[in-house]
Amino acid sequence: MILPIQKGQNNHILRQKARQVNQITAKIKQLTLDMIDTVQADDNAIGIAAPQVGQSLRIIVVKLDNQILVLINPVIKKTSFRQTTIEEGCLSLPGVSVPVKRPHKVTIEALNIEGQLIKIKAKDFLAHVIQHEIDHLDGILIIDKINE
Repeated sequence: MILPIQKGQNNHILRQKARQVNQITAKIKQLTLDMIDTVQADDNAIGIAAPQVGQSLRIIVVKLDNQILVLINPVIKKTSFRQTTIEEGCLSLPGVSVPVKRPHKVTIEALNIEGQLIKIKAKDFLAHVIQHEIDHLDGILIIDKINE
């Protein structure tokens, strides 16, 4: 099911820190599948975080090169010293794009949809996308990065 996207820089759910997922229940799995449907339905979408669909939970879905990556309770464990700047947009802020400087490489630990601990090493564009989505889990939007 395609879910409606929360929009606006002052939207309270987009501005709060999302809750940890304590147990991967059937409800969590369904939410994740609906998030996948939602990101796949929009040709411009690359990733989505649960707060963007109205759920204050630490879940992100990334779509890149026709592959889907689900990260539950993602934590950035390591970042590179080198940073790159990429113009970022956001489904929750239509029409807004901001140059954002982020670490070029990241190592992430998270749970997959089956509850197994996974480790992801990402670089370049994928690293930016994952960091952008994790920002959503902490109530941070790209407009907050303008003065950084």
